[in-house]
Amino acid sequence: MATVHAHARLSISGLGWGVSAALVVLFVLCMLAVLFMPMRAAHGWVALFSDAPIDSSRVWVEGLIWSFAAGWLIALVFGTVYNWIVARSMTNLIHGS
Repeated sequence: MATVHAHARLSISGLGWGVSAALVVLFVLCMLAVLFMPMRAAHGWVALFSDAPIDSSRVWVEGLIWSFAAGWLIALVFGTVYNWIVARSMTNLIHGS
């Protein structure tokens, strides 16, 4: 008899807050890197979230808002797909398909 392990569903709200927080922290770190040590890679990350001039306050506002929004979008897509795949694989294991 096959042993079936139950997998917990991924919390989309927890994932949303976690990914959003991580993207906001990365944005802030990259902004600090751009301001204090002009680095091309960090400037590229900042440019993903804002096209405002790097020395304007608008770049901070847009970057933080879009980092937060992108985190939730990633969480919604990834969490939904992950939960769907886990549920489908568990159904296949139980029914032997």
